[in-house]
Amino acid sequence: MPVSRALPTCFPFTARLAWLSASCVLVLILLGTLITTYRVGMVDPIWPTEPWFLLGIEWNQSAGFFIEHIHRVAGYFAGLFILATAIAAWASRGRGARLIPLLMVIGVSLGIALAMASVNRELAKSDPLGAVNKALLLPGTLLALASAMGLITLAIWDALLQIPGSHMRLAASLGYVGVVTQGLLGGLRVYLNALVGPELATIHGAIGQMVLALVTLTAILAWPVRRSEQLTASLAQSRRLLTTLVVLCLLQLIWAVVVRHQGATWAQRLHVLFAILIAGWVGALSVSAAKINGLKFWSRGLGVLLLLQVILGVEAWLGKFGSGQAFYPEARSMAEAFLRTSHSLLGAVFLSWVVAAWTRAGQLKGSITQGSFLANSPFAKTPFAMLRSQP
Repeated sequence: MPVSRALPTCFPFTARLAWLSASCVLVLILLGTLITTYRVGMVDPIWPTEPWFLLGIEWNQSAGFFIEHIHRVAGYFAGLFILATAIAAWASRGRGARLIPLLMVIGVSLGIALAMASVNRELAKSDPLGAVNKALLLPGTLLALASAMGLITLAIWDALLQIPGSHMRLAASLGYVGVVTQGLLGGLRVYLNALVGPELATIHGAIGQMVLALVTLTAILAWPVRRSEQLTASLAQSRRLLTTLVVLCLLQLIWAVVVRHQGATWAQRLHVLFAILIAGWVGALSVSAAKINGLKFWSRGLGVLLLLQVILGVEAWLGKFGSGQAFYPEARSMAEAFLRTSHSLLGAVFLSWVVAAWTRAGQLKGSITQGSFLANSPFAKTPFAMLRSQP
């Protein structure tokens, strides 16, 4: 299949949508961490609720009730922006080649709508298991799963054919699949909690941070850069360090959500150990990337984020486990809530930053080529420059 020369090599509209999506997901994660901090995740078993649900109720509810429902509204906005990003990414594939993937995107959306419609909202209060109509839930889930698998398979096939924008479309597709999975896990939590137990909240917390990383990755890939011809040895070393750092951060995410939701002692030990390892890798990266244009911004940013994360992490850990009192999962003061929420939120930003730096290093090195594109810029641009400039 020949690559059309008419296909674009830079996707500024998709990039801007992806950065807007990342902002929405960041707000969503902030509200989600507050829910975990105060343990109000199932304060209202009624789901799904409309985005305007709060406008039709009496405002004498608890603070946890409002946090939960504002979280749901933020979820709607994040889902819509990520859907728009996925549509924009696939619409850039070229005429005659975008119909099937766009139908698959619609298939995911319809499947999720069927799954949401399967819940009897009133019955969920008294009988979570009986509140779900499996005749709607199963077909909806299968339709969404089949469409998602087809979409991702098509993006991988495009990458193998070196079609411009293929890596960006793969990241956008994974981001959309991730956010709808996150929404279902959160919305069906009462039903799934009765079915499999509270451990599902741990998975729900981890997927949110991965979605943020994926939409950030989409934005970075939508703005390709020219391969660097300078400092190739340092660039190759930086790329290797960042590859290891991505793996360490993903593992750290696992220990982090277990510590946050369950407080397990084995996860506490691994969380501290991996924090030390990540600090060492970030230090080595700062030396390796010190003279590499297009990578200095990202490596320096990692250093700043790491310092803040360590400070917040130490204070949050002392307040939760080092006070000499019995373990208490819910925050007991505004200070504790601020420290725990900030530490968790900054962890999500750190993971996304590492993924962005890893992608930029790959683009500069030439190992991530986004397909056969022609470069339009000699060096990587920061997110702020991307939002201001034109291709």
